[in-house]
Amino acid sequence: MSRVVTKEQYFDTALEVLAELGFKGLNIGVLCRRLGVTSGSFYHHFGSWQGFVDALLEHWENRQVLILRTLKFNQGNPDDDIRAMSDLASGLHHAAEAAIRAWAANDESVNLALKRVDESRRRTVHKAIKGVVGDDDTAAVVTGLGMAMLIGYQQIAAGGEDLSLDRLLSEYARLIYSHAKHRAQPSNSST
Repeated sequence: MSRVVTKEQYFDTALEVLAELGFKGLNIGVLCRRLGVTSGSFYHHFGSWQGFVDALLEHWENRQVLILRTLKFNQGNPDDDIRAMSDLASGLHHAAEAAIRAWAANDESVNLALKRVDESRRRTVHKAIKGVVGDDDTAAVVTGLGMAMLIGYQQIAAGGEDLSLDRLLSEYARLIYSHAKHRAQPSNSST
C-alpha cells in the first residue's frame, strides 16, 4: 500500500541515500522503496529524474542559505562569528556533501549548485575572518585554507577514516587568531 509523502521527505531521503550509497546509488527505485511509495508518486511530484535533481539541488542550496542566515554572522562581534563558523561546519551533513561533491564532477547542474553554495559559504567565512584579522588578503588566504580543510575533511571522513572535526576546527580558530592584529584569542572560545 502506498502512502502520501512530501517533496521534503523525498529530499531528506535523497540526502540519506547520498550519504550511505553515494550519488551512483541514488535513483527513483531506491527513493520509492525507502519511502514506501510507487514511482507514480515520484513522477507526480517531480515529473522526471532531472526535475527531481533540480528540485533537490534547489532545496539543498536554499537550506544552506537559511543556515547561514540563522547563524547571524556579522552582527558586530568577530568572536561570535568565529564560533558561528565552527557551528556551521559542525552542523553540515558531511557524508551527503562528500557525495554531492563527487556527483558534481559528473553532472554540470550539480556542479553549478555546489559552486553557488561554496561561494556563499566562502563570502560569509571571509567576512568573519576579516573581522578578526583585519586584512583582506590574509583573510582570503585563511578562508581558502578553511574551505580546503572542510572539503578535505568531508572526503577523508567519507572514506571511513576517523578524524575529529572539532579538533580541526579548534586548530583552525587558533590559526585565525594567530593572524589577528592586536587582538588576543578569547579565553572562553569553544572553537
